[in-house]
Amino acid sequence: MIVEQYISLNGIKLKENEAILKASNRAFRYGDALFETIRCVHQKPAYFHDHYQRILNGMSLLKMDLQSLPSAAILERQITSLIQKNRLFHDVRTRLTIFREDGGLYTPSSNKVNYLIEVSPLKTNAYELNSKGLLIDIFEDELKAISCFSQYKTANALLFVLAGLYKNEKGVNDVLLLNTNKQIIEGLASNLFWIKDDAVYTPFRSSGCVDGIMRKQLLRIMKAKGWNIYEVGGTNYEELLDADEIFLSNAIQGIQWIVGLREKRYFCKKTKELSHFLNEDITSYMMDSQGN
Repeated sequence: MIVEQYISLNGIKLKENEAILKASNRAFRYGDALFETIRCVHQKPAYFHDHYQRILNGMSLLKMDLQSLPSAAILERQITSLIQKNRLFHDVRTRLTIFREDGGLYTPSSNKVNYLIEVSPLKTNAYELNSKGLLIDIFEDELKAISCFSQYKTANALLFVLAGLYKNEKGVNDVLLLNTNKQIIEGLASNLFWIKDDAVYTPFRSSGCVDGIMRKQLLRIMKAKGWNIYEVGGTNYEELLDADEIFLSNAIQGIQWIVGLREKRYFCKKTKELSHFLNEDITSYMMDSQGN
């Protein structure tokens, strides 16, 4: 039996195959939108207040009306309600898109926003470390600009579309992106970390990488464990060849370890240890959120 699936537009549940956007939609016309991808555990969004704060920061940057977005508590309840409506009982991927109201050309008629919530099932529970390491390459055809927009997930994603096509052409699992300083700064949909002699390195947010929610959690966890962490301006191919381990992080998959960059092969010792700490952290987080 096929269960009919639903989305939520401005808090109203609609069948997912219903037409909901006009041709005048500003996200479609101008990329005038932000989005968040959020992992939900036990029907609750993980690290949601960090996601919500990043939304507010991005909206402020784009001069969107913050008062037109519901509170974090209301959005959290709407996400959980939509998951339940769709009868999803395991971990869930949620996409929350914020877009400015229709109207105007380049100059908006209004700064108020609409919001769309979509949910879909995930194949794993908790942050399961990939048992088979990823093979990756470097996408060098286009460079990511270092700007005030770099840290956010916006509807302007052509760079990532081209990088995704390059990934498929090369037959690899992921690709690394470069900024306009020709520094390697992140993966296709993830933050980048590498380990050398038990020290962990990751690019500064000011390097042009996304201000990742999972990046934030991992830095917090590693600092609490007393690991040596260095934020740097980015890296290059030669430095990554010299690394002992490489891993990527994002809010959906947690940590993904890299087994190979082109011909180079890597270990997974510290990465596996960090993955264990992450799962302890999310268990504690969800218990605390249920208690509240």
